[in-house]
Amino acid sequence: MDEVFDNMGGGRNVNMSFNSDGSYGIGSMRFGGGKGITQSNMVGVNYADQWVKNLDSNGSYFFTNSNSENKNTTKQVNFLPTGNFITESDAVTNGESLGHNFNFNFEFKIDSTSTIMVSPKFTNGKNTYNSASTESSLDANHQLLNKNNSVNREDGESNNFKNVINYNKSFKRKGRFLNVNFENENSVGNTDVLNKSITKFYQGSEPDDIRNQLRETEILKDVYNSEIEYLEPLKDSLKLKFGVYARTEKTSDDREAYDYDASSDTYTLKNASLTSYLTSNTNLVTPKTGFAIDKKKYSFNASVGTTIAQFNNYSLYLSKTTNLNKDYVFPFANLFANYKFTKSKSIYGRYDYKVGFPTASQVLPVENLANPLNTFMGNPDLDLIKNHSVFFSFRDFDMATRSGYSIHLGGDYFNSQVVSSVEYDANRKRTTTYENVSGTYASWFGANWNKTIKKEANSYKFGIGFYGNYDFQKGFTDGELFEAKALRITPRVNFTYEYGELFTISPSYNFTYNDTKYSNYSVSSASNFLHKFNVQTTNYWPKNWVFGNDFAYTYNSNISDGFKKDFYLWNTSLAYSFLKKKMTFKVKVYDILNQNQSATRTITPTAIRDEENTVLKRYAMFSLTYKIEKFAGKEKPTR
Repeated sequence: MDEVFDNMGGGRNVNMSFNSDGSYGIGSMRFGGGKGITQSNMVGVNYADQWVKNLDSNGSYFFTNSNSENKNTTKQVNFLPTGNFITESDAVTNGESLGHNFNFNFEFKIDSTSTIMVSPKFTNGKNTYNSASTESSLDANHQLLNKNNSVNREDGESNNFKNVINYNKSFKRKGRFLNVNFENENSVGNTDVLNKSITKFYQGSEPDDIRNQLRETEILKDVYNSEIEYLEPLKDSLKLKFGVYARTEKTSDDREAYDYDASSDTYTLKNASLTSYLTSNTNLVTPKTGFAIDKKKYSFNASVGTTIAQFNNYSLYLSKTTNLNKDYVFPFANLFANYKFTKSKSIYGRYDYKVGFPTASQVLPVENLANPLNTFMGNPDLDLIKNHSVFFSFRDFDMATRSGYSIHLGGDYFNSQVVSSVEYDANRKRTTTYENVSGTYASWFGANWNKTIKKEANSYKFGIGFYGNYDFQKGFTDGELFEAKALRITPRVNFTYEYGELFTISPSYNFTYNDTKYSNYSVSSASNFLHKFNVQTTNYWPKNWVFGNDFAYTYNSNISDGFKKDFYLWNTSLAYSFLKKKMTFKVKVYDILNQNQSATRTITPTAIRDEENTVLKRYAMFSLTYKIEKFAGKEKPTR
């Protein structure tokens, strides 16, 4: 763990990391986290060995547990072509999750030219989630449109199995190569939701919606991917590629609902309008060919092919069955290039043509009435999701001097994209379906510059960065097409001064600006900005003592009344090492000023959302760490 701040908002250790949202990670696994205050517990074991010659193996097991509590307050302005309305909500939630996580890795070297790897993973999770919420919507004159009070309890269990099998072989001729890869993912999830809610409508003649019901859901997913690729060298640097990729994905969504029967005090009255069964089966195969050039200074790789796909969907709802089966043929294309000017300077580019499938719920004509304020309905006429994806980067960075700069930009352009189409009634109750649009895009760009200057015991590190996104989105509200162009830019500057191994100070400043412009709404634009100043200091004097401080100021503009715009956050840590630095005692105080908060503003193509959640405020933590210097007969190297 990080020697100064440990798990106080961002451990910097590769193997084990702690994050400000309460989550923590071990390697690629992530546990806990989410909004609110999360208490996480974990115990586990890693084991690695070579049981037989040429077989390397390792495995791990982790038991995880997390408990979370949150109080959420939200105020949202919803955009309509004819006028806006406001939704306000308060919710109190708490939940608990348990997890068993198994990971294994086996690598068997068959001979000097071929290797097979197998990596199975299994997870089992159980969770319980309780919530009590109040939500109301008002028009521009603050007249009540609807109000919902609900209490929910959710109990769920999931099992997930993943496996990767890879075989690769090189041949006597240099550059000739065969790779076979197979992956599968099989999961099942069962969830029971006990829902008690009262929804009142104050406009029009629609009756109030009162529910006391139990909803049971089982979701199954089976995915199998396989790929074979063969490389044949024409020259030392030029290779032809031949391959085939195949994928099978099957999902099912089985929902049953039961209303409360007062006579028997049980949930046995079947609710047909909330009961449905959906399946989706996607099968595709992509034969492809291409070539690769690999030189000392540059490399180029291109693959093209044709994908043949079947997209089959089935539903049973209100005693009506629907079969929606479609066949597709579409192109596959992928290429990337890299050029190294010098050891530190290089340029990289990539292009992909991507095609995706909508979900079963988006294409099947089944009403989802689980939310009394939002009914969802699929659209059988939906087309595929098609987009061109590009990425470009230029880098000139010298690792020896830790100085240089880089530039990157990329984006996705959609020939066809699936978007929501929302209709509102007089009570602002929504009915959501889906449509295809074209000509939308999402782009991102950035640049950074770093410079390190060392003079005797003094080290000066300078950094400047600039990042941004520019998106063009479309959708439908009350039958009218809207457009939204969103710009987000985030410049930053940082500086670090180090005096030998005695003292470090690192101030930084980040500015974030969001601006969205609309068409076919009663508003033409919305914007906000965020300032964040931070300074970190670490003092390694006197000997065996480490004193760290992390101070930050955050200011959020344009946030609604009732949400605090700014706050200070100050963390400190003091550690003392003894017994030849094998043992360390540490005390840490988080949020000394007791001001931490979580007020955010989110601007979307359809709304402006201000939200505040519970966050952990001032607390102290004590730790005693003993470092084992020898393990398996080998002495740990000093840093």
